[in-house]
Amino acid sequence: MIMEFLKCPHHTGNSITMKYITLISAIWLLTACSHKPQSEATVDSASPAVTANEAAPVALDAPADEKAFLSADAVPPGQPSPEKPSPEQKIIKTARIIYSVEDFAAAKKRVAGIVSQSGGYILAESQHGDGTEKRNQLDIKVPAAAFDSCVDRLTSGVTRLDEKSINAQDVTAEYVDLNARMTTRVATEQRYLEILKQARTVKDVLEVEAQLKSIREEIEAAKGRLLYMDRLVSYSTIHLEYYQVLALSMPEAPGFFSRAWLALRNGWNNVLGLMIDLMGWWPLMAVGVFLFIFIRRRWRKKQSLTTA
Repeated sequence: MIMEFLKCPHHTGNSITMKYITLISAIWLLTACSHKPQSEATVDSASPAVTANEAAPVALDAPADEKAFLSADAVPPGQPSPEKPSPEQKIIKTARIIYSVEDFAAAKKRVAGIVSQSGGYILAESQHGDGTEKRNQLDIKVPAAAFDSCVDRLTSGVTRLDEKSINAQDVTAEYVDLNARMTTRVATEQRYLEILKQARTVKDVLEVEAQLKSIREEIEAAKGRLLYMDRLVSYSTIHLEYYQVLALSMPEAPGFFSRAWLALRNGWNNVLGLMIDLMGWWPLMAVGVFLFIFIRRRWRKKQSLTTA
C-alpha cells in the first residue's frame, strides 16, 4: 500500500514539497542556534571590573556632603585632615633706650650715623635742656631685619645705661582675621555689582548702591589697617633718649677735676638761684625792714626818756 502511495504522481509532488519545507526548517533552526545570546555569567565576566584604587563616580544628584565624601580629594571620616600652611608671622618690635653721654654733640652725630647705616630714619626728635643738663629724645624707624643690630650698636660703649627694654607684639591672628574679612567683603561687593546690573527700578538701584557704599567703606578701612600693620611689621621703632650732665645735679659726673669744676659752677648757680628766689619775696622783706626800723626807733626813744 505504501508503494502504491509513493507511485502515485499526485502524492509524489506533495512529498517533494514536504522535503523542501523540512530542509528550510532545518536551516532556520541552525541559524537561530548560532545567534543565541550569551549567558549572564559570560556578560559579567566580560565587563571591566572596578579596581580597588579606582574611585567610584559621583552621582550628579547626590547631596553636597555625599559628593565631598565620594570625591577622590575628600578626606574619609576619622582620618586627619591635611595640615594647611601656617600664615607668615607678623611681629611688631619696639625698643626703649635711655643713657647718659659725655659729649652731647658727638653722641648726636654717632646716633645719626648708626641709623643711616642701618637703613632707617629719624621720625621725630625733641631736644631740650636747662642749666644742669642737655637731653635729646628721638623716635627712630629701622627695618625689622636690622632692628637687633641697631639696638646693639646704639648701646655699645655706653658708660651709664639707665634703661633698655625690648617689646615684641604678635599681630598674626589679627592680620589673618582682618584679611579674611576683607576678602569676604570683596566677594560680597562683586555679588552686589551683579545685582545692580539686574536692577530695573530706581528704588532698587538706590538700595543696592547704598549697600555697595557701606561695603566699600569697610573694604577701604580694612585695607588701610592692613597697610598700617605691614608698615609697623616691616619697620621697627626705637625710642632713644640720651643726655649730658652739665652741672653737679647728679653724682655720676666723670672725673675728679670735672666734678670739682661742676661743683663750683653748681655753687654759683645756687647763689644766683637764691638771690632770684629772694627777689620774689620783696614785699615780705619790705615789711620786715619797716618793722625793724619802727621797733628800733621806739626802743631808742624809750631809752632816752629813761636816762633823762
